[in-house]
Amino acid sequence: MRFSKLAVASFSAVVLLSGCGPGYTTTRVGVTTQVGPGIDLYGYDATTYGDWRTGYRQWTPTVVYESNGQYYPTRIRGARQVQVYRTQSGYMLPPRDREWVKTDRRFKSKQMPNDADYGRARPRQRP
Repeated sequence: MRFSKLAVASFSAVVLLSGCGPGYTTTRVGVTTQVGPGIDLYGYDATTYGDWRTGYRQWTPTVVYESNGQYYPTRIRGARQVQVYRTQSGYMLPPRDREWVKTDRRFKSKQMPNDADYGRARPRQRP
């Protein structure tokens, strides 16, 4: 009995003292990590990249990661994978042609760009 009274008194003292000092809580804090600069993603343009029927084999399929409307070359937790082409001049969305979908089998259907990606693509500047 004496031990239990001592334990209750000690526990009460700890609870009371915890309110007196600095508060150390286990509240979750949002952490922002630096992932580097985003990349510019351009839409396919035949005058810039040439006819896709003859040039698509020179383009390298690659995966970029979309997070909050920005694209990154490195994996980001929670980001959506989007498969695009990498060329000498940067990253490019594939052509929106029915024949292209049947021609280039290197693309995974789950990683195909969607309408939002095409809407965010930057147009190429004409020299």
